[in-house]
Amino acid sequence: MNNSSERIVATRIPEPKLQFYNGTHISPRKILDLKPFSYKKLLDEEIHIKILTDTETEYLCKKLVNHLINGYSTLNASFPSFREVFGGKLLFEENSDIKISSSKNLLVDLEESLDALRSSRSRGIVIVGLKALSMDNYIRAKIKVMEGYSSLNIRSQFIKKETIEKHVRSGSYAYLLMNMATAIYAKAGGIPWKLSRSILSTNGLILGISFSRKRIPSGKEVIYYGAIELFDKYGEHLFTQIKMFTAHPEQLKTKGLFVPYEILKPILTNAIKQYGKPPQIIIHKSSPFADEEIKAIEEVTTAHNALYIFAHIKSNTVYRAYDPLASDFSIQRGLMLLRLFRSSRWPQYIIFTTGKLYRSAEERGKLGTPRPLEVTIDINTDVSTNVFTWSNYIGHQILALTKLDWNTTDPEIREPITIKYSRKAAQIAPEILNQDSRDYIVRDIRDLM
Repeated sequence: MNNSSERIVATRIPEPKLQFYNGTHISPRKILDLKPFSYKKLLDEEIHIKILTDTETEYLCKKLVNHLINGYSTLNASFPSFREVFGGKLLFEENSDIKISSSKNLLVDLEESLDALRSSRSRGIVIVGLKALSMDNYIRAKIKVMEGYSSLNIRSQFIKKETIEKHVRSGSYAYLLMNMATAIYAKAGGIPWKLSRSILSTNGLILGISFSRKRIPSGKEVIYYGAIELFDKYGEHLFTQIKMFTAHPEQLKTKGLFVPYEILKPILTNAIKQYGKPPQIIIHKSSPFADEEIKAIEEVTTAHNALYIFAHIKSNTVYRAYDPLASDFSIQRGLMLLRLFRSSRWPQYIIFTTGKLYRSAEERGKLGTPRPLEVTIDINTDVSTNVFTWSNYIGHQILALTKLDWNTTDPEIREPITIKYSRKAAQIAPEILNQDSRDYIVRDIRDLM
């Protein structure tokens, strides 16, 4: 207890279940047994694989793809063949599907490989495995795929030489294969898993808002970029809108990064019109609320008699927690510590989205101390008598949405996709947007993976 007006209450959010083809489970790694959700959709479909790599990484990439196709097994871990788990057929010819490239020539070589896949009229993935790749080239490569090929279920998958080597050394290579296979399946148009039930109590929309910033050494205005993602009540991606903003430095100093009122209100209004006047709108934002953002959502929800919940999800936190009953002191995922009576308007709590998946586990099985997210919520209803209920409601959504990242099967994902992928969208914005083209729509979340 901190003082007479504040106390900390601990609770635990139950682990959300995922729906696979043959059943439900809390761990994404059960995809090996339960098959992907859309198993029949890509059954016997051909997925063509091409590799762009450098001479130092070629052997590792070639071996990785062969293990994806044929399976991998040791005394401690194994991965069945891609066909056995996912139903689709990976096509790969060493003599014609490997091209030696470099970070400098990547964009030209990538376009050539993508064009070859398009000519074959099949689903395809270009695996880019390099020792080094600049962030600028990575972003430009992602945009090239997004703008010309992803609608054909032709995409890229990036992996670093050191990533493969690290997994081989640590004995987790089978998990790397599982992650790669799942990402390939998703990027070829498959659905690895879904949430087993709705994360909203009624129909509604969930928005994720994140930002990136372009620093200008001297200037009266600062350019920054925001991505507004829209999801339905099952966490399924509807679209992402990327915007370019300008603001005075003093504005950002007092407000932080924000979506201006005149931009946010039309986005909300159009979403409500398009998706049938949902009774709930939930907003997850990576930075604190600005007054004009709250004004926009209040006006829109009041006009449609809807509930809104604005959640600021802060990733950079200093809090840690330990379980003295665990041999490695690791807490279980889903622990939530709620500050009661701090404010009836702005309930605050921390939630651990990493940690042990199973309470019965004696150890977490990985190094590091779990870091929580800090969440502050604003609701257009009186929460003073049911802070606990509303905090649990948002906590369950956040925990569930960490499990919809199809780029990995790791059950310990720290951020919900509302924040993680809106941030990725904002990061690519400087390469897409300019003064003449200030917004861009991403239709498929696979393009941000």
